[in-house]
Amino acid sequence: MSETWGGRYLIGVFFLLALASCTSKPTPPDTSLSAAETSAQAQDAASAPAISSIFFGASPAQGDPYLDTSPARGDTYELGETVVVFVQFDGPVKRTGDDLPQVALMIGAETQYATYTGGRNKDLYRFEYTVQEPDRDEDGISLPANALILNGGTITATDGTTDADLTHAPVGPERDRKVDGGSDVPPPRVEAITFDTSPARGDTYELGERIEMSVVFDGPVETEDLQVALTIGTETRYPILYATAMGRHYYYFEYTVQEGDRDEDGISIPANAVLLNSGAVTDPSGTVDADLTHGEVAADAGRKVNGSLASPPAVKRVYMFSSPPTKGDIYGPGETVQVGVRFDRVVTVTGNPLMALTIGTQTRHAAFYGYGYYDDRVIAFSYVVQEGDRDEDGISIPANALILNGGTIALAADSTIDADLTHAAANPDPTRKVSGSTDSP
Repeated sequence: MSETWGGRYLIGVFFLLALASCTSKPTPPDTSLSAAETSAQAQDAASAPAISSIFFGASPAQGDPYLDTSPARGDTYELGETVVVFVQFDGPVKRTGDDLPQVALMIGAETQYATYTGGRNKDLYRFEYTVQEPDRDEDGISLPANALILNGGTITATDGTTDADLTHAPVGPERDRKVDGGSDVPPPRVEAITFDTSPARGDTYELGERIEMSVVFDGPVETEDLQVALTIGTETRYPILYATAMGRHYYYFEYTVQEGDRDEDGISIPANAVLLNSGAVTDPSGTVDADLTHGEVAADAGRKVNGSLASPPAVKRVYMFSSPPTKGDIYGPGETVQVGVRFDRVVTVTGNPLMALTIGTQTRHAAFYGYGYYDDRVIAFSYVVQEGDRDEDGISIPANALILNGGTIALAADSTIDADLTHAAANPDPTRKVSGSTDSP
């Protein structure tokens, strides 16, 4: 090594060492979350609703008809019967999408799909599958893990943005829910006929009151023209079929008391009173006629009839319905609050009555707009949230909040008899808060 080259080499080394000692090493960016950010993320994760259970329903002994989805006979679903699966979430959810979600079922070695048909309380979803002829399962139907299929839609928290956690464990074979879709099916039979309502006052139905009753079959049936004969005094009346439920096991009828109706012993139903105007009552396949024979329902002394009596219609209930906030539990400006008032009989409304609402410390007035879609004993009111409205506890309804405003509310069967508008208050509803600010989330 020459002296000149060695000197230059040493000078270069000293220069680099000096530069390193004078230049501070750059601090890497802090990628850790603050305590507040960590807490916020944990809270978001915790707010995602999850499946808490998935099950086939309850037994009749547990007393909830909505959950009673056992086989009609014994432990085996037959051809045309409905298998129902419930998905219970641990918090309220909302569904979007044109195609309905489904739940995969294992019936024998085959996978079938139960389709969403509705829900209850925003956290319980119901799915149904109709047994087909090839279906067989001698051990009992089961559910694989993670069986809920969205089919392109979403299930989220009520904010519409937080996806629900749809994972769940498998459900083993249910030995009381076997399947035999064979064509040798016994006919559906009338299992029970019951009265579902009592008189509004005492033991006597009055003019305009509704007598409601149900016919229950032990399996699903198909029919378009079912009737029931009802004995009132010496006369036979025919209630109107107005609804079916529970996979078409239940058929609901109602009869409105007329002025000439009298029965001092109590209404009754004769034997074999389930009738057809035309057509047929069959199992879902349309090939097996139902057995419509049944015993009589004896006169009920607690259900007399006197159509000459006409007391003022009374308020049975006031409530908010059908229009929850679009985001969470808070109405924003421009959203509509709907209120229902249910009377014990059908009423006729004239003019423009109002319904007082308490929103925060202010009284607002919902305007009458019509009658209940499913129950014409309900009259309905609506109020559109304004910019200044605030209520952090939830909207409430004060006692005796109906205001005639120059109109009338009277008995439909006799418009000279005005309704009794007194009623109890409805407490604040924490799922219906109000923030009329345009800055509200």
